[in-house]
Amino acid sequence: LLLLSSLPVSALAATWDIGKGDITVNAGSGGQTVTQGGGAAVEDNAPVIKGSSTENTVTINAEKDQTANVTLSGANIDVSSAGKAAVSTTGEGNVNIELNGSNALKSGHSHAGLEKNNDGNLTIQDKDKDGSLNAKGGQDGAGIGGGSSGAGSDITISGGEVNASGGKSGAGIGGDSSGGKGNNITVSGGTIDAKGGEHSAGIGGGGNSSHKDASKITISGGDVKATGAGSAAGIGGGNGGSGTDIEITGGKVTATGGEQGAGIGGGNGGNGSLFRIV
Repeated sequence: LLLLSSLPVSALAATWDIGKGDITVNAGSGGQTVTQGGGAAVEDNAPVIKGSSTENTVTINAEKDQTANVTLSGANIDVSSAGKAAVSTTGEGNVNIELNGSNALKSGHSHAGLEKNNDGNLTIQDKDKDGSLNAKGGQDGAGIGGGSSGAGSDITISGGEVNASGGKSGAGIGGDSSGGKGNNITVSGGTIDAKGGEHSAGIGGGGNSSHKDASKITISGGDVKATGAGSAAGIGGGNGGSGTDIEITGGKVTATGGEQGAGIGGGNGGNGSLFRIV
């Protein structure tokens, strides 16, 4: 009994309500912890985030060589009027997000709905095949990917029903207007509907001249619908941007460019090359 009482108390796979305050998840060399509001850090290797809020946000930080694991389960976060990112990832490591139930993320100006700022990979998955995500970026932000200072690259979707809509000048999935290009994007499963904002690709580059290009987009499975706006491609470059190294080897893919953009390839004035479609 004395031995048992001396062991540390750990909360594994606890449920956290976003309505009770901001949530920060940190994956470090010593394990993963969750902090909410002004509370203490609690050990939690698989936190489940639920609830609704119009002011609180989620930050998922993965330190170098670490992977953060988080489940969104019926989370509805709309901070579009607060000028924040509903959910953002940070750090040098990788982030895995599992989808359970229906989830909705809506962010404010210059932020992506699900904003990728971590250097490693962001993976969205649905192992139980019961989850969905509706992610909408604010002006200049992607639906999923880059915000005003985000990476917009190294994104994998392996499952779930995912609807991603970019704000003005933001891709559905990929780059934004100023923070990041839409490179290294992989879809291997799920039902995906990605819509670009003004002059932005459905999957790929944003609408700004410095972040319009996209490369290394791979689709190997799933039902994927990608729609570009204005002069952008459905899959590939934003307005004037190039879409290169695009590989489609499986799944069902529907790609529709804007008025002057290719379905797959470059935006108006951009190049399209290195395609492999099987």
